Amino acid sequence: QSADSGLRREVYELQRLPGKDDKETEKQLLRLLHLRQELAKLRGYPTWTAYAQRDGILKTPDKINAFLSRLLDALRPGVESDLKTLSVFGASSGLLRDAKGLDPWDLPFLLRAYSVRTPDGSTGARSISIRDLLEGMQSVVERLLGLRFVRAPTAKGETWHWSVLRYELHEAPSSRASRLFSFSPSSSASPPSSSLDASSSSLRGVLYLDLWARPSKTRLLAQFTVRGSKRLSYAHGQGWRLGGPLWLSAVQRLSREGAASEDEASATATVAVEEELRQIPCAALVCSLPPPPEVDMTQPTGPDVDRLLEATSLSASLTRSLLHECGHVLHSLLSETELQHLSGTRGAVDFAEFPSNLFEHFSAPLLDGYLASPTGRARPALGSDGRGKACNFAHLGALQLLLHACVDQAFYSFVPGVSELPPCSGDALAPSPPPEAVDAQLAALRGCLDTAFSRHHWLAGDPRPGVTEQPICDVVGRPQMARFEHLVHYGGSYFCYLLCRVMSSFAWQHAFAKDPFDRETGKRLHAILRRGSIDCSLRPILELAGPGVLSETQKEQLLNNPHLLPVEPFLEELHADDASAAAELPFP
Repeated sequence: QSADSGLRREVYELQRLPGKDDKETEKQLLRLLHLRQELAKLRGYPTWTAYAQRDGILKTPDKINAFLSRLLDALRPGVESDLKTLSVFGASSGLLRDAKGLDPWDLPFLLRAYSVRTPDGSTGARSISIRDLLEGMQSVVERLLGLRFVRAPTAKGETWHWSVLRYELHEAPSSRASRLFSFSPSSSASPPSSSLDASSSSLRGVLYLDLWARPSKTRLLAQFTVRGSKRLSYAHGQGWRLGGPLWLSAVQRLSREGAASEDEASATATVAVEEELRQIPCAALVCSLPPPPEVDMTQPTGPDVDRLLEATSLSASLTRSLLHECGHVLHSLLSETELQHLSGTRGAVDFAEFPSNLFEHFSAPLLDGYLASPTGRARPALGSDGRGKACNFAHLGALQLLLHACVDQAFYSFVPGVSELPPCSGDALAPSPPPEAVDAQLAALRGCLDTAFSRHHWLAGDPRPGVTEQPICDVVGRPQMARFEHLVHYGGSYFCYLLCRVMSSFAWQHAFAKDPFDRETGKRLHAILRRGSIDCSLRPILELAGPGVLSETQKEQLLNNPHLLPVEPFLEELHADDASAAAELPFP
């Protein structure tokens, strides 16, 4: 963040200089790539990326690349505008003295300086307490889905730390029974009673919140599935042992007598099963927020957790991240699948990330004070002080994600030669190929990755006079293979972040924008979440958008060509998005 351009350049080049560990990592990535390509071929697929998308929405590498190319072209005007804004700001403020324009080492510096010097009245510059966030989430669940998210006491020894909170998701028993005991796909559950009591018969799922940092705790912000949804009636009827003490705490017995009406009960009279045994889903949402300085999290007991909830504030970007994980939580807890490996997020990654991206959209109404506080405390409307909204460079953030997605697809399209591969780490007996052979394979792989950019002329071609003399992909920063850890965990699927943002923007604009808490929309969303990850296609998203948005012909065309889903709602959000601060964009 130095004002000295020469120093910034030196630091930037040192940071991107491959180290010994990077070179070893590249060799192991080459080995991993070979093993995954061989595994894909054994299973009848030409490449790993083709295998990874076998159950996904886009299905094939060709459609993935077509989607990324469409989005890249659509982002071009916004990216060029963002870079011009930064260049003009740098020149007018005296921070950018080089008449040639922007260099890669200028971007993080100017983004930080812009965010500090430019007044921002948007919600992206505001904060909220955890208590308000949880109350807001409870309001979303109740108003949109007709369910209740209630905080419940924990039994002695139930949790692993005194600060861990237990929340329970409840639904009216009659609504759930009538749904579970009906074979009619058109039947819809009646809305839960506003006087729904939190009882064991209404319990849908359990959430544990582990929010504050402590020694040796993971720094990840993530949702973990503890138990998935599962039907146990058949196993129980066969006399199979269902497992120890969890039988008492994790299984719910539902009877047909709880159906919402006699008509619904009689409509399913031909069904032999008179009761339903269901495994109660359970999830944990874990993060490492800094506790107040006076609180010692290593002690066996602590202060009233309500004090921590009130004292801990969240930035807008962190609020959005927590709402993202809440989307995963609801997907897990609301699943009513027959098999647990299809419940919640346990499906194709490009579908599993859709509910979480959708729930990020609730950050704006929450931060703007649109959600009624259950406690009756008035929330001031934020962003209403009359100050101008600043540019937040959302197109640059989207481009950074897109560049990584392109690298991921190019990486898993490369098939390395077997004889030139380095041995597995720790395998001292394996023959080692000549170093120059390994280097040649790595050079070929890097060349393959470069084509991900060079085939897009505006990205890797001519400079922009007065803005930058370098290709845009170099100014923004090409992803470095050795430091792109998602190549391992999301191999062939990193594009899902962008696809789910496009899908959630499409659904939000058509179904939620006018009224984020419309109950009819909530019923459609509830129906999608109940199916877990059984239908990993574009169909649920089109259903959620609502009737009249698309003709049957248009729906059929999109189902056959999901890469053609309109990106305009996503682009409109990038222009108006006020939830991401420029200083927090993921630039190296």
